[in-house]
Amino acid sequence: MPFAHRVAALSTAALLATGALAVTAPGAAHAAPTAPATSVLLLSVEPHVTGAPRATALRCAPTGGAHPYAATACRAVAAVDGDLAALHLDPGPCTLEYAPVTARAWGLWRDRPVSYTETFGNRCQMLRETGLLFAF
Repeated sequence: MPFAHRVAALSTAALLATGALAVTAPGAAHAAPTAPATSVLLLSVEPHVTGAPRATALRCAPTGGAHPYAATACRAVAAVDGDLAALHLDPGPCTLEYAPVTARAWGLWRDRPVSYTETFGNRCQMLRETGLLFAF
């Protein structure tokens, strides 16, 4: 199965599992406090030239998942309220090496669907724009 299909399948499974956790019994719906909004993203980085595709899960509120910089990544996503296209964290210098990478994110941010895909000229440019969100 191609990597993109595996990532999509994992994303769907993660979202369904998260949604299943939010379901409460009919009688308990009024007694229980409101659950916090779901913020779960499946992130992937696909190099076009060399290297293997990578993927990880990011969960925010509470912070977790397999992302190595989950707290920092969650703060970055919160700063743009889930609009990942608005991330422009550090447009510092990068080499002009052409080694394109595509960054993708699927999931929910505060119960709203998120779908993001952007291709960068190289990994440095991706990290400059998105901070530690795709640093895994």
